[in-house]
Amino acid sequence: MGRRLPPLNSLKAFEAAARHLSFTKAAEELFVTQAAISHQVKALEEHLGLTLFRRFNRRLLLTDAGQNYYPELREIFDSLDQATRRLSLQEEGTLRISVQPSFAAKWLMPRLPAFRERQPDIDVLISASDQLVNFSQEDFHMGIRYGWGQYP
Repeated sequence: MGRRLPPLNSLKAFEAAARHLSFTKAAEELFVTQAAISHQVKALEEHLGLTLFRRFNRRLLLTDAGQNYYPELREIFDSLDQATRRLSLQEEGTLRISVQPSFAAKWLMPRLPAFRERQPDIDVLISASDQLVNFSQEDFHMGIRYGWGQYP
């Protein structure tokens, strides 16, 4: 017997809407209309036979079912994202790292020759910057920062 999975687009729409508690913000993130998000979530609710959101005039709230479903679904999407990033790294053979300039100069760069000896198939590209990395918009595998900041 095959899997009984909901449509992927409906799951993506629900996860984004639940994360933002907004169909509009989910639509902006996924580059679709607010109506498309609403339609996808409704299709998911029909597929599951459950209501996932309480809809108010200018507000969304997760139902108990939505609150139970969202964390597990988010973990699945996070795992899928990580697996894709790892695969991308393996296929490309390049590790892209964003670090603060002082960390790059004083700690990372002196250790690169030893890393290259142990991992000759991996090229390391370093971007030395004080700017935080937005992993959803920039092509880095990791960012290293230190300090008292509120780092995601």
